[in-house]
Amino acid sequence: MEVPARFKGKEVLYDKLIKMFVRDLPVEWSAYSAAVADMENTKAFVHKIKGTAGNLDSKEIYEAAVEFEGSLRAGAPQEELYNKLIAACDAVKKSVQI
Repeated sequence: MEVPARFKGKEVLYDKLIKMFVRDLPVEWSAYSAAVADMENTKAFVHKIKGTAGNLDSKEIYEAAVEFEGSLRAGAPQEELYNKLIAACDAVKKSVQI
């Protein structure tokens, strides 16, 4: 994983932060129906993932979180966007050596 420009010269810090982020991502996501049944907690959780991903320049997760969060805020969550976020998180998890 490439170190974002704002972390140049601070590669060790970036490595530590990205590993913490990946480690804290859920191992198993709840079923889509359970996630949307608890809309407020799901919105807060997705917002947190979006913010952290943005700060760490994890574009794939950030973009997927933006899309899914938007559908949650509109009151029309879309399972396709939920699955896209899960796939993005899983891809980053696989690329980071913990």
